Amino acid sequence: MNKLLVLLALFVFSISSCTSNTENEHRLRTENLELRQEVDSLKDVISKSTRHTGGDTVLKLTENANTKDQGSFTGQHALTLQWISWDQPGSVTIIPSENGWYTIAGQQTKNDDYLKITGRIKPLNERELEFIGEIETRVSHLNNGEPCLKTGRKFFKATGSREYWRLQDMSNCESASTLDYIDIYF
Repeated sequence: MNKLLVLLALFVFSISSCTSNTENEHRLRTENLELRQEVDSLKDVISKSTRHTGGDTVLKLTENANTKDQGSFTGQHALTLQWISWDQPGSVTIIPSENGWYTIAGQQTKNDDYLKITGRIKPLNERELEFIGEIETRVSHLNNGEPCLKTGRKFFKATGSREYWRLQDMSNCESASTLDYIDIYF
C-alpha cells in the first residue's frame, strides 16, 4: 500500500511538473514574440530616421552599426515616447552652440497627445548625454490627461546595444510606477 501511495505521488508530481514546464515554455515564447515585435518596430523607426540636412547626414543605422561611427551629432534625430508611438516618431533638431553644448528642440504628436523637448544637450561620451531644459508630455490616459513637465538637468543614456539614448528620469507625473520611455535615436 505504501509503495502504491509513493508511486501515485510520483505520478502526480511528474504531471504537475510537465504542466509547469509547458506554462513556462508558453510564457517564454510569448515574451520572446513581444521582444521580437518591439525590435522590429524599433528597426522600422530607425530606418525612418534617416534625414539629409544641409551637408550633414544622420546615418541610417543597421544591426551592425557602431556608435563610434554614427556620423554627426548635429541634425535631425527621431524622437519617441512609447505612449504615443514607436512606429510614428517625431523629430528633434540638434544644433551646435558653445562649449561643447548643442541646442535641442523637437516634438512628437499624435491626436491630442504630445512630447515636446527644448533646451541644451551635451554628449558626455558616445553613450551618455547631459540635458538642461524642459520636457513636456501629455498622454490622454495618464495623469488625468494633464501635461507632465520635467525641467532642469537630466541625463539620456544608451545602454547595451541600444541605438538610441533613453531619458533616465523615466517617472511619469501620474505615479512612480508609470514609466515614460523618451528616446532620441542616433
